[in-house]
Amino acid sequence: MGLFDKVKSMANAITGNAAKVSITAAPITIGAPFELNIQALASDSTVAYARVYVKVRGLEKIDLHDRDRDGTERIRRKETTFETEIVVEGAGELAAHENKTWTCEVSIPSTAPAIYRGRYAEHFYEAQAALDCTGNDPDSGWVRLQHA
Repeated sequence: MGLFDKVKSMANAITGNAAKVSITAAPITIGAPFELNIQALASDSTVAYARVYVKVRGLEKIDLHDRDRDGTERIRRKETTFETEIVVEGAGELAAHENKTWTCEVSIPSTAPAIYRGRYAEHFYEAQAALDCTGNDPDSGWVRLQHA
């Protein structure tokens, strides 16, 4: 590995660009198990990871306008109602340009808040998959889960 390759590998670790991670799920039902599919594609160099993990959370968001004599005030609030983290696989390695897929089963308890969308508020669930690497973890970003 040349100097330029080492610099590029360090930059990828710092920025989280060592691998491209994505996550997909079939429509979910609260209280029933569902599968999440995680896919990771290594960039130009080998990616060593301590674990592959998934986070699932429930969020309630409120967004409304409050009108008073002086004008309009926008009120926005967000509250996490549910959180879980699942380790899908332990330590491993992706070779340069290697593509790997994992599947895990997740369940949101039946006591968790329902999914809804109203005029001023909504409650939904989302998931994020990541590789636990040195530096910034490459992740999928938060992906909204759809209700069956």
